[in-house]
Amino acid sequence: MEKKNRIVAIDLGSSHVAAAVGSKTADGRIEIEDVVLKESRGVTRGEVKNVEQAAQSVKEAVRGLEERLGIEVREVYTGISGSHIRCAKHPYYVYVGGQDGEIGEEDVRKLNESMRNVQAPDRYCLMHIIPQHYLVDDEEEVADPVGMFGKTLGSTFNLIIGDNTTISRLEKALQKVDIAQKKLYIDPLVSAAAVTFPDEKDLGVAVVDLGAGTTDLCIYQDGIVRYVGVIPLGMEAVNKDIRAYGIMDRYVEELKVTYGCAVPSLTDGEKLVKVPGRTPHDHKEISFRNLASIIEARLFDIVDYIIEEIKTAGYEGKLSAGIILTGGGSLVKEIKTLVQERTGLDVRLAVPDVLVSEESKEKVNDPRLATVVGILCEGLQEEFPACVQEAPKKSVTARRTPVKEETISSTSHIVKESEETKPEVDLMRDDDKPEEPPVAGKDKKEKKEGRGLLARLKDKMSKARERFEEAFDTLDDNENI
Repeated sequence: MEKKNRIVAIDLGSSHVAAAVGSKTADGRIEIEDVVLKESRGVTRGEVKNVEQAAQSVKEAVRGLEERLGIEVREVYTGISGSHIRCAKHPYYVYVGGQDGEIGEEDVRKLNESMRNVQAPDRYCLMHIIPQHYLVDDEEEVADPVGMFGKTLGSTFNLIIGDNTTISRLEKALQKVDIAQKKLYIDPLVSAAAVTFPDEKDLGVAVVDLGAGTTDLCIYQDGIVRYVGVIPLGMEAVNKDIRAYGIMDRYVEELKVTYGCAVPSLTDGEKLVKVPGRTPHDHKEISFRNLASIIEARLFDIVDYIIEEIKTAGYEGKLSAGIILTGGGSLVKEIKTLVQERTGLDVRLAVPDVLVSEESKEKVNDPRLATVVGILCEGLQEEFPACVQEAPKKSVTARRTPVKEETISSTSHIVKESEETKPEVDLMRDDDKPEEPPVAGKDKKEKKEGRGLLARLKDKMSKARERFEEAFDTLDDNENI
């Protein structure tokens, strides 16, 4: 592998942060060297709400890459989502420069660059400019006008804009851990590019990335991005409905992915799941059928939003290749069946292996990695990509405090068959069992040291009060400091 063109991509999502290192192979495909997936904090519906928490999440993911690969990460490529992302069409034209009216590459370049002067609304910035088609003399629509003849060359452009404040928060979170943002991409665009084949783009397809906080939508037709949208509703809404049933938060995701189903009629109505309750002696039971009903109801809402977005974009009945589902939400059992029945379209479940090398496909065999792999692919197309460096000895340790490795999914519970009449699954952990009573006389030394520390703290507080009262005569004697 050519070490000189290795780059790092980061996807800071609502439920997880993914970091990946990769490079371009001789045949133009992407080789994935390593991927780290960590729990995300401080991000809601695709937008950074708490910069400190988001920065810590990024730090943990980057630290994982640095330790495992012996590299030092200074610059990264990132992506952004959220309901602030907007897509609008804007027509424009230029006069052809050639004396005989022949359209050249310079005319196309001039037309495309003229769009950079378009002013975005207040508080927004222009992030992507995507030409939809070209018009010669406002009559003939063509994909490639070079070599044709006419007086004017026009096009309709898809302008994708994003909120400045939201974008700056993401950049600020990176800066807090000494990382520069090399370039920012739109999540729906990069994840779609990572999972879609050229023929699907030509026929017409809607790529749906089911995330925790948002559902991203990207529509292709004739090989061109025709529409980008972000629905502010994701799989966290499903989790919230499951929690409302009395299930504690730390068991919800495992319950949904491992035992949940999107189609209740395909489940065993008599089978139960036993989940730990609020106390060591308590537990909650829920049937597979009821769990599936909760999931199905909220997925209907999400799919209906998707259908409405496709109609709004003007592509109802035009998607011959149907729908591609990716993202963490696509891990729910039978979700393909639900979406097919609800939309009447063909549905394919996808992982981001379209653009990667054969050797890397196993590493990206997870729909949650669609966005980070897409960012990596786009970053490696840049003319001067930001490269990672080999870390000098002790430099990584000195720059960042080591973090404890964690996993997102807690799907390591042992499944036990119940001895009762109705079969059930037991999710009780060892750490949910009652604790043993403390042994009398144990830890006397620690308790004594604790009392000594408390006495020293009280003494310091007393001296501080005396200094405070001397400085401010107006302080009431009964007032607490």
